[in-house]
Amino acid sequence: MTDVHIDVSMGRALIAFDLWRDVAATRARIASALGGDLPALNRARDLPGGWRAIRVEPTVWWLSGSPSDLTPCLERLETAIGDDGAAADISGAFVIVILEGQGWRRTLMFGGVFDAESTDFGPGSTAGTLLHHVAVRYDVRGEERVDVHLAPSYADDLLHHLRGPAARG
Repeated sequence: MTDVHIDVSMGRALIAFDLWRDVAATRARIASALGGDLPALNRARDLPGGWRAIRVEPTVWWLSGSPSDLTPCLERLETAIGDDGAAADISGAFVIVILEGQGWRRTLMFGGVFDAESTDFGPGSTAGTLLHHVAVRYDVRGEERVDVHLAPSYADDLLHHLRGPAARG
C-alpha cells in the first residue's frame, strides 16, 4: 500500500483577485494590507492570520483561509486593490483534496499529465494541470503534503480515481 492519506476539505474560504493595472504598486499595497508579500508565478506562501496566497496566473492570485476571517480579509483586499483590479469570494467553486504521506507524488502520477515526481516541484510550488480528465491546481504544502483544488462536481470521481492507486501501492 502506498504511504498516502487522502482527505477532503470543504470548509476553507477562497478569494480570487486579479490585478489590471499598476500591478507593482497594487501588489505593494496588498502586501501591506495582508502583512506579507504575494508569491511569484507558480508559487504559494503562507501569510499572517492563517491565509495562504497562491499565484495561479501572471496577474491572478487566490487566498485560502478561515471562513470566519473571510469578510475582513476581503474588505482589506478590496481597499488595497482600489480601481486597479477586482476581488471575489469563490469559496463554493472549489474543494481541496489533501494528499499526505510519502506516496502522494506517486499517487498523482496515475492518470496525470504533470510530473509530480520532479525534484523541482517542491514545497511552495504550484501548478495547474489535468488529473484523470479533471482541471486541478496543485499546491505543494510540504514534502509530504499536496493540496489539490478542483470543482466540487468532480471531487467524487477524482477521489475514486486517487484511492485506487493509493490502495494498490
